[in-house]
Amino acid sequence: MKKLAQIIVEKRNYIIILYLLAIAASVFGMFQTKVNYDMSQYLPTDSPTKEGMAVMSQEFGDLSGITVMFRGLETKRQNEITSELMQIPHVQSVVYLPNDEAYQKDSCSRYQVTIAADPYSKEAAGVLEEIRETYKGDDISLSGAVCDSGLLVETLEDEIPLIALVAVLIIFAVLFLLCDSWAEPFLFMGCIGIAVLLNMGTNALLPSVSFMTNAVGALLQLGLSMDYSIMLMNRYMQEKKEDPEPKGAMKRALAHSFGAITGSSVTTIAGLLVLVCMSFRIGQDMGIVLAKGVFISLLCIFTLLPGLAVKADPLICRTHKRSFHLNMNGIMKAVTKGRFVLAALILIVTVGAVLLKGDLGISFIKMFENEEQQQIESVFGVENQTVLLYEQNEEPEQVASYIKWLESQENISSVQDYSNTIGKPYTSAALAEEMNLDPAQVQLLYQLYEYQNPSQEKEEAAGDSGQTAITLEQFLTFVTENILTNELYASSMTEEQKKQLQDGQKQLAESKALMAGKRYNRMVITADYPVEGHETFSYIKSIQKKAEQTFGGSYYFIGDSAMGYEMDQGFAKELNFVTILTIVTILVVVLITFRSLIGASMLVVLIQSAVYITTAIVCLQGITVNYIALILVQCILMGATIDYGILLLSNYREARTVNEPRPALLQAMDRSIQTILTSSLILIGSCLTVGLMMSQKIIAQTCSFIACGAFCALLLVLFILPALLLLLDRFLIKKRKENNHA
Repeated sequence: MKKLAQIIVEKRNYIIILYLLAIAASVFGMFQTKVNYDMSQYLPTDSPTKEGMAVMSQEFGDLSGITVMFRGLETKRQNEITSELMQIPHVQSVVYLPNDEAYQKDSCSRYQVTIAADPYSKEAAGVLEEIRETYKGDDISLSGAVCDSGLLVETLEDEIPLIALVAVLIIFAVLFLLCDSWAEPFLFMGCIGIAVLLNMGTNALLPSVSFMTNAVGALLQLGLSMDYSIMLMNRYMQEKKEDPEPKGAMKRALAHSFGAITGSSVTTIAGLLVLVCMSFRIGQDMGIVLAKGVFISLLCIFTLLPGLAVKADPLICRTHKRSFHLNMNGIMKAVTKGRFVLAALILIVTVGAVLLKGDLGISFIKMFENEEQQQIESVFGVENQTVLLYEQNEEPEQVASYIKWLESQENISSVQDYSNTIGKPYTSAALAEEMNLDPAQVQLLYQLYEYQNPSQEKEEAAGDSGQTAITLEQFLTFVTENILTNELYASSMTEEQKKQLQDGQKQLAESKALMAGKRYNRMVITADYPVEGHETFSYIKSIQKKAEQTFGGSYYFIGDSAMGYEMDQGFAKELNFVTILTIVTILVVVLITFRSLIGASMLVVLIQSAVYITTAIVCLQGITVNYIALILVQCILMGATIDYGILLLSNYREARTVNEPRPALLQAMDRSIQTILTSSLILIGSCLTVGLMMSQKIIAQTCSFIACGAFCALLLVLFILPALLLLLDRFLIKKRKENNHA
């Protein structure tokens, strides 16, 4: 390491030039990075919902929808808007029924727009923008996955720059308070800032990064790796006291601090890499990017910061100041006296937290509140749609029985399937009423159809026993191909009737394309349940169980609620797996560092207690937590905040070589408190800034959760760990007696 340190310091100018070139490449890479907003992409590869989405895409193409609600439209204008919306590129269909309360209620008109594109595509975004631009003077509200995606992009673009600015100012404030020079904060932020740029630029090498990783990855990287630069500079200042020559002092500082900084970073990287093992692949996305960021930060600390520090040494000396130093002697004396009480107290609190955390509400789908969606739901009610794909060779009786069962359920408002819409048989009277046509003309057309199709079976229809019943598709196909092309028959119809039939034929073809594929039919089940929750998941479970009893072939349920139910079923197992793997991984790393099972176990248990206490605090507030936040808190807290304990334990063991336990504890805390406070306050400050300022629910909640957890870990390290060090001293310092004897 001494030879490497010499090369780094002596070749600092060349290293700085290389970093300048890397920065230029990274800026280019940042604009090439693909950001993914579709959370369904991170479902496990064997996910039934994901398989169903792939099948639906193959059978029906990519589809998305926008619900548009107008207020105060005149009757004439209501019908015109349907045609206008259909003219927008990539709009496949528009459904609006003026006589149906599901579409026209009071003064509100609701239009269901179907787009032939993925909800997160440029085409879908273009349709949304066109609707907003065309009707910006109207009183409208919009909802749907396309709108949520657009709102998310807009929110992040508007809020992230301001949040980043505030977070940077907070970090500077912490550094100015705790650093020994006015120049050091700029040196630290410059070095870590370059590491952040390099990490964001190298994200272009990945297939994509999630919107969440892209939004908060930089701030988390700052919070997780800033202490490495502080540790190196603290060692540099210590070496300068013995040798004022900057280059020599930096070489020794690099050589002497390499092990401590590397050991500290390995725990963080190991904790983050555990995320890669999640079956929900959002963990892989965040784990790789954040672990890569911490590693790049470590690389910059060891290769770039030394050269910058040597060059800036005169400025650092000229701007020297007194830093804030928290005197912990009084607190440590109180901890020493109350160590037994503190140990018992943390045990009781942790056990209570473990019992409480089981009642924590967990969300999987809902990411933020769309006010316009709430406005639509206040008029027309909640419409939670779930799609069922089933094979076309299923027996019609089985399909009919399943639909009948669905329609009998209390909270299911509608079931739309080929068999009960365009594939439903009608008598002449029923069809005339359905399409608002002259009954006598429709009856005549039925007679002509029956004459040309003598083999057509007669079906029983309520009130029309013995009459021919044909589907809407059969009727419209017959009329357009046989009647409208025959001058004799066509002359008896008005132009308006002809147009109505032609429009009906066109709409029927569009509807059939949405309901009947090559192998699967598409059934849309609409219920008035929220998108997720215990009642919703019970509903999804019941319709899936009934489908299993009804259908003989393969089938798939697709939708936000189906996806949430699937995630809910596997989450407990996933969280336990991540928790155990994180604990084992960090325990092994710390064990290698200290070669003490008692010491390593003590630190891991302490930080895991902080995780449980944080979860319990959130649970007591009655807040529903997104599953990503819960898993990230586990991995990030265990990987990052355990560094505080490692630093204090290391200093304690070193101090114990020459001091008794109580003086050694005071000395160890005095050496550690500055670094612990700086690192923890930066992590807490940056995460809390995002949590308080970000309107996007999942990001804000995750960062708030991490900030709360980091604060809990800080309190346990400052007040509980010292008590444990004294209680377990005989196990931590095994060679003390031998040293005394010698």
